[in-house]
Amino acid sequence: MSLPEVRIDVGFTATGTSGVFTVGHPTLGQVGVVPIGDGDIWTDVTPWVRSWSVRRGAGNGDQPTLRFDPGTASIEFNDGDRRFDPENLAGPYVLAGESQVEAMRRVRIRAVWNGVTYPIFYGYADDWKPSYQGNSWTYTTLTATDASKLFAAADRSAIAPVGASEDSGARVNRILDVYGWSATERVIATGDTTLQATTMAGNTLAELLLVQDTEQGEFYIDAQGRPVFRNRLAALTETRSTASQALFGDGGYAATGEIPFADAIQSTPDDTLVNSIYVSRVGGTEIQIGDGPSLIRYLPKSHTRNDLLMETDDGALQWGNWLRYQYGTPARRFARLEFNTPAPSVEAAFWPAMLGREFGDRITAIRRPAGGGDPIERDCFVRGVEHSSNGVEWRSAFVLQGADRMSFFVVGDPILGRVGQNAVAY
Repeated sequence: MSLPEVRIDVGFTATGTSGVFTVGHPTLGQVGVVPIGDGDIWTDVTPWVRSWSVRRGAGNGDQPTLRFDPGTASIEFNDGDRRFDPENLAGPYVLAGESQVEAMRRVRIRAVWNGVTYPIFYGYADDWKPSYQGNSWTYTTLTATDASKLFAAADRSAIAPVGASEDSGARVNRILDVYGWSATERVIATGDTTLQATTMAGNTLAELLLVQDTEQGEFYIDAQGRPVFRNRLAALTETRSTASQALFGDGGYAATGEIPFADAIQSTPDDTLVNSIYVSRVGGTEIQIGDGPSLIRYLPKSHTRNDLLMETDDGALQWGNWLRYQYGTPARRFARLEFNTPAPSVEAAFWPAMLGREFGDRITAIRRPAGGGDPIERDCFVRGVEHSSNGVEWRSAFVLQGADRMSFFVVGDPILGRVGQNAVAY
């Protein structure tokens, strides 16, 4: 058995001379003036790591409005020489008499397998917490959060309205530009919805999420620390979402090619049911959309949005119909796959499939419960990723969304291209 080589770095030696945003610097610390970028000279802290864990993405993959939680990391260090103790001014990470073991230092975690480097996490230190074991030893725990927390902490004053009729991707770029985020450290798609003008007022993260919600798209921070915006139709057009990227199951890898999981958790939650929708755009007329058969069978389950930014009431109507088609009936689904350290015979397939997944990737899961009957097979979208290791064992998990939520009509597709069988996406 062998594990990927994990490399953990902290930006201790950034001195404010790189020309990119540096927290606390009198000139380079100006949000919205100096671009955010990778200006640190990284310090490798891997030799002192005792254990680590990362959680990124959605905690619940089947929400009427998909929400990716801030990515977080926790790293525990063996700290016998107190190098990671913020109170120790005799340690190696001290500059001009001040400890660099402080909040907002950049943190990244990468894994190397078979010569390929996979990003696992990129974020900013929240806190360093020493745990003194009497007078004999110290452990220090570093916690960090991705760039979501930067946007959540940035409020803005109103300006004259700008951006009328721009698409949602252009709006995300506008918001990131005003914040001062590097233009090269983002992955922003062209949106499928045009928006009303914005005054750029209020909280940065709140507006980014409102744009995502209006689009019915995806906004998240990827494992390299980059803001990512996917348009609504990406799940119907991009290969990583339309074709399964990995096969997981309990049929035995040698016999079936299915990468084994430790557990596959299924559910049919009623909180995914929405059959009475009240929707309006800002300045528009509220529209009620009901699913008659669902209302009779399941009783009313309402969902209301009156803050959306599309330009027309027809756009709001289509938004509501999109939601009704996806959530009008409770869906049995794989909610979560959990994984343990793989056997040596599976490693070559396991690690690339596990480390290479990003949100929106389509995978296939198969389970064969005891008692007979057909296997349970579902295609799913990865909506959350978890990893943890102590250097001896490794645990991972995927939070999933049923891919049948996106079974809209696609011209030419052998399954989704059947007239009368699938709703038309907008």
